[in-house]
Amino acid sequence: MGAEALAAAPAAGAAARGVTAAGTADATVVPSGPGMELPTASFTQMTVDEASRRVWIAGDRVYPDGSRDGELFGVLYGGAGPAFASAHLAAPLSGVAMEPDGSKVYAGQSDHIAGYSHTNGSLSPLDPIAAPPDACGRELVHTGGRLFFTSRPAAGPGGCTDGLGTVGVVATGEGGTAGTVMFSGAPTHLEAGPGGLLAIAPERLSPTDDPDLGIYRVTDGADGADGNLLEFLGERRFAEDGTEEGMDFRDADFSADGSVLAVADGTRGTVLLDGRDARFLDNRYAPLLEGVAATAVAFSPDGKWFAQGGAASGDAADLTLAFADPSIERQPLRISFEDEAAGLRVVPRGMEFSGDGEQLFVVTSNEDGSKFWLHTIQTRQALAPSRLVDVAHGPAVAGEPFRVSGRLDLDGLAPTQAPRITVQRLNGLEVSDLPPVPVAEDGTFVLEDVLPDQVGNVQYVLGYAGDEVHYLSEYWLVVDTVEASGPVTRTRR
Repeated sequence: MGAEALAAAPAAGAAARGVTAAGTADATVVPSGPGMELPTASFTQMTVDEASRRVWIAGDRVYPDGSRDGELFGVLYGGAGPAFASAHLAAPLSGVAMEPDGSKVYAGQSDHIAGYSHTNGSLSPLDPIAAPPDACGRELVHTGGRLFFTSRPAAGPGGCTDGLGTVGVVATGEGGTAGTVMFSGAPTHLEAGPGGLLAIAPERLSPTDDPDLGIYRVTDGADGADGNLLEFLGERRFAEDGTEEGMDFRDADFSADGSVLAVADGTRGTVLLDGRDARFLDNRYAPLLEGVAATAVAFSPDGKWFAQGGAASGDAADLTLAFADPSIERQPLRISFEDEAAGLRVVPRGMEFSGDGEQLFVVTSNEDGSKFWLHTIQTRQALAPSRLVDVAHGPAVAGEPFRVSGRLDLDGLAPTQAPRITVQRLNGLEVSDLPPVPVAEDGTFVLEDVLPDQVGNVQYVLGYAGDEVHYLSEYWLVVDTVEASGPVTRTRR
């Protein structure tokens, strides 16, 4: 499975048609492209390794004879090394996390945490990290220089709904042993944030439950409040007055600066909390369409994008991609997964951005959750199109002044700053960068230049670099210059 298979994204033209100015009708829903089918028959978590440009996923592979094993694999989306790195472990395998520098990858086993050193697509096993037994699926996150993980044995006939689970921690950089930081009576989910933030969210075991989501900050232990490793910042119950259903957790993600925690709630959709004290915030984002159950949320690390994933029926949109700054009022890009080679819905916890925010990785599944696909959405598809049109030029005489006119056509909102057209002139092997050309309020521009002295082919590359809401565009102008007319000599007869 080569890296090129990962570049499944909506066609540029189709995506552009789904981007409209604020205040118009709802954005068009565009179909996804085919995804890369994953070898796993289960999915719990994914993580993006920005250092080595890989998407890491851990799950179980099922063979034709019914046997299964765990597989930790990383798909290359840029950079160097084999396109596909993998390691096989005992099943069941759940949860994945990594060191920020990409040097180590961790995956959850039923009786320990497996670790691998990673170099250029090669995985080498490390000593396992001891952990309490788990039969319900671990989650792992790395934040504040430490690895946190959940453990929950299946106790009694109720399985994972009974018994006591824990949240554990190990200082991986120091080679320390694992310890317990919290006990939980329900299956628990973890979400890491910038600056050592950590959200801990129990599952709702019944609609009458009202689990409390807590937000913490990782300290060094000695300097933390009361000497604890986790500094408590705030907690939130979603049915505080007791008249509504409790939190139905599906996913969570912190904004790039940690000020907002978005929660995908199966009942409420997307809920926004303050990342510093867990109080409710007004949600100014365009919601998922009616009837779409929220399954995943993701902020891009560069602070530019916010994505909401869901499970929809038919051709309704399963994914909404918008600007993280809600003051930029324009319709989001909406994408539908509705194909046998694309999956039908975004799985819980199935979305992550690349570190530069230019790509959104999405895991989808079929209806019964037995097959999974990995998609890469280019976030530039959510920018409004720009075009260089009506380009025309005057006489092209070698060594003489030359004039080019045209118009910059921008869809949607006005540009965030006064646009300029960049210009390169190509004359044989000679490449010259000319001064940028300003664009008038009506979008028109005029380029004035002096053509090279020699007769021949001259090319101009006109470009618009784009802005916060518009995608870049380019126009190539090919000019054949002619020789200047010589003086006419008159003779007398």
